[in-house]
Amino acid sequence: MAQVKTIGEAVRNMSVHMANMYYYLTKAVIEDFGDEACKSFERAIREFGHARGRAIREEVLAAGLPLTIENLDRFYDIPIAEGWDLHRNYEDDHKDNITDSCTFATVWKEKDWAEVGHIYCIIDIAIREGYSDNVEFRPVKNILLGDEHCQSLTVYRDIARKGE
Repeated sequence: MAQVKTIGEAVRNMSVHMANMYYYLTKAVIEDFGDEACKSFERAIREFGHARGRAIREEVLAAGLPLTIENLDRFYDIPIAEGWDLHRNYEDDHKDNITDSCTFATVWKEKDWAEVGHIYCIIDIAIREGYSDNVEFRPVKNILLGDEHCQSLTVYRDIARKGE
């Protein structure tokens, strides 16, 4: 077994495995039950994202901290910054994010599975929904839709309630 040298390598390796698992699972279910199964995948991804967001929320609150965008990132449940090529810019009421490459997207594009793979991207919206009613994820660009990188905006819905 190859030895992992960095956290980034470990995150990327696990991401390849997760992307492949998603591919084989969704492919088998679609083959067995048809394209209507995609609605079930969407529901499952939303539920999974909500659960993850609630868990992050509980960690932030247990630490006695407000539910800010910065604390969402600080307490995020995977070391995403170590496994993806991210560029983040925090402003008063939002965060701009550009991801130059996505391991999941690379795997799914190689397997011609971008459309079904893109369903997984709902996770980003759902995590914020589970984390706080005041934090919203807005996708701008996505590699799986043919863009050169992924870009998103995370914003506070109501600035007056920031951190609640």
